[in-house]
Amino acid sequence: LGLTLAIYSAQFGRTFQDRSHIFKILPRSEKMAGNHLHNLIVRGQRGNIVQNFPSVEYDFVPDKLKMTSGDLVHIQWAGYNTNPAGRAGEGTDATDRNNFVQMAGNLDTSYPELID
Repeated sequence: LGLTLAIYSAQFGRTFQDRSHIFKILPRSEKMAGNHLHNLIVRGQRGNIVQNFPSVEYDFVPDKLKMTSGDLVHIQWAGYNTNPAGRAGEGTDATDRNNFVQMAGNLDTSYPELID
């Protein structure tokens, strides 16, 4: 069986996007020892499904996260410094900023936690 690569040799050495990343895996601190660590990923882009094709609108993975007291969460969220024009969905064009807010009460309320 002969295998070949579909390579256009005039562009073989060119770089179109730098997708290289460097990361470190560090040991858990003493405070984290013995606690379950959950990975929460936010995927997708701002805008509606038509504007973001082939991506998706913002979504959490996993979409339901069951935790107990003392569990830890590692949140991975990437966004744009400037969102391309025409992908704002219901928001201001060319923006994509995010916040996390600790909520008070149970799932039936939507009030932010008061911080003294």
